[in-house]
Amino acid sequence: MRLLSRPLLIAALWLAGCAPRAGTPPTPPPDAPLEGQDYAQLDLLRAFPGGQKVYIEARMPDGDPAIFLVDTGAGVSAISQGLADRLSITGQDLGMTLHGLGGSAPWYQATLPFVDIGGVIVSDVEVAVAVPGMPEFAGWIPIDGILGNNVWGSFVLAIDYPADVLEVGLPGTIEIPAGAPRMAFDGAHITIPVVLHAGEADIDPVVRSIVLELDTGARGVLLSGPTGAGLESVSTEAEEPILGLGASDRVPVSAFYRKTRRVPLQAVELGGQRIEDPGPATWMNYTDATQDIGPVDMLGLAGHELLEDHRAVLDYPGGHFALTDSIHPARQNDGHQVLLDRELACCAKDASRGLVRAQYRLALEDYEGGLKDLDVYLKAEPDDPEARVLRARVQRIMGDVDGYLDAATALTPTALVEQDEIIAVVNSLALVGRVDEALTLAEAAIAEHPDDGGALLALADARYAAGDYGGARAALSKSAEAIENPDAHLKRRARVALAEGDPAAALSNLRRRLSLYPSDGDALWFYAMLVSAPERGGLGLSDAIATFQADRDRAMSRLHPEARPLDFLVAADRLTGAADPATIETLLTEGIGRDCDDIEEEPSRNNCMAWYQSMAGDAGDAALALIQGAVDAEPHRSDFLDTLAMVYLTRGELAEAADAALEAARITPDRFYHLWQVERITSLANASGSE
Repeated sequence: MRLLSRPLLIAALWLAGCAPRAGTPPTPPPDAPLEGQDYAQLDLLRAFPGGQKVYIEARMPDGDPAIFLVDTGAGVSAISQGLADRLSITGQDLGMTLHGLGGSAPWYQATLPFVDIGGVIVSDVEVAVAVPGMPEFAGWIPIDGILGNNVWGSFVLAIDYPADVLEVGLPGTIEIPAGAPRMAFDGAHITIPVVLHAGEADIDPVVRSIVLELDTGARGVLLSGPTGAGLESVSTEAEEPILGLGASDRVPVSAFYRKTRRVPLQAVELGGQRIEDPGPATWMNYTDATQDIGPVDMLGLAGHELLEDHRAVLDYPGGHFALTDSIHPARQNDGHQVLLDRELACCAKDASRGLVRAQYRLALEDYEGGLKDLDVYLKAEPDDPEARVLRARVQRIMGDVDGYLDAATALTPTALVEQDEIIAVVNSLALVGRVDEALTLAEAAIAEHPDDGGALLALADARYAAGDYGGARAALSKSAEAIENPDAHLKRRARVALAEGDPAAALSNLRRRLSLYPSDGDALWFYAMLVSAPERGGLGLSDAIATFQADRDRAMSRLHPEARPLDFLVAADRLTGAADPATIETLLTEGIGRDCDDIEEEPSRNNCMAWYQSMAGDAGDAALALIQGAVDAEPHRSDFLDTLAMVYLTRGELAEAADAALEAARITPDRFYHLWQVERITSLANASGSE
């Protein structure tokens, strides 16, 4: 389901290349020699309210704070390359390897002289430096590393999730609940007894008592190897990407798809509590004795979803673990708000900090405030390309697409390439008919950055808009070569093949995409459009329907039921006749229940409902009223505008559909989905003579 949550809105700004700067304001060095305390209480930080991962600030040897993920699943702590550079620390290659869920990576070992956690001092902390897959940012909050069990192992740790409070202290400073269950700590990992009540809600559960590692950095329940034995009868088997430490960001996500089982859980018992409906467990390494995912000795993980409603008390020295009710007032600390408040307290009039303040405000969706801070900063630093691109992007997200284009085209091609904005600008120009300018800009970018994958992709889009389909195909191939991914841009390749009159090549590219990413609903839908009947907007490739159905069934069989793109599946089945009307209605009801019913914000919930109805071909007045109300409430959401386009299209109001699709594409011109949508809907409108 295409729904822009706040984290995705943050990403829409951040992923433009506006890389966050070190955001914590400077603090003075300590006035006196360090004297460690026995106990400290700190605020937890999150990237946004409800964010699963929790972070703390710790003071470093240079006197300034650093932000760390609290990770009881890590045997050793880790720091980013940025923090290592800041502290003049160099990692040493000792010939050892770190193993994570995403794979393995060389361990570059270093030692932090100390870590100051609210006054509790841990000296000579061994750390790994710049581990692949380690998070670098949470929204716009720079993450400097991970604090693992080689930091926590001498203490009692209490994490009050509902209150966002962390306590750490020596034995005796934090009360251990009476009757707290046992936990084992081997110096690297914590293991705890867990009871799983597995199976769908309408059956008697399969009950299994097992041992899992307690991992605050993990999401839910993860089982590995024989730990899941006995749960086969209540599990589903499919594929999903398994990411984590050791996963290189230069490798396509498709490379991390692994066979897993999903085990629905009715309840989990741990730490003296029973957690109802915690979500399904993921079971890996079940096929044979060879463990090919994660560390070889990993039993499985118990993560955040089991802890989030409680205060977790971990007694490392005494060997106890308990979940209790929260003991502090409930709150959720948005790390962006915390850091913004600190900026305003210390540096509100410092123009040089305006960009940092703007980033925090934008993460909090205070776009007007963010623009004001950017303007203050740009008065002092008028040529800063990062700030100028960010300001332009905010204008676009706020709906000022013409102002965006004016601001963005005033930047140099190099600035647009280095800030990852070149694709958006080129397509923005093409969308308003300024194709020659788009092509000139893309060619100028290539002249200065001939091997940049993004610049080559922008050139491909510009050439396509200019009708140079062979040139577009060549640029796509060069872009794939530049990013070292031969399967890159398959949907764009399909579009080019269609334009060249080669539907077989288009289908081949979409089939390849679906084989690599079976959950890619866009690819499934586009594929269905091509093979469907002409009266439904397709090419009428009736001889390809059977192949489509086989590919569709194969892709869906590779996914766990809850991971299937039901919205696009409804549309694809309706277009191709791959399922009968009763089955489509069942999928529609299931999809609305899964994706829409629990959305709290009314505009987003109404958008979801209208989207599903349009995908099912049922976009009456009720659907139009739902999406029109959502657009009225939030008029510059590209996902809402796309739904409006689909509702109009389904109703046969083609001119209105084309207008809405164009507006959506102008707000999000760097997403290929919207380029495909506006092209096909506009073509339908033009063919019908709509005005």
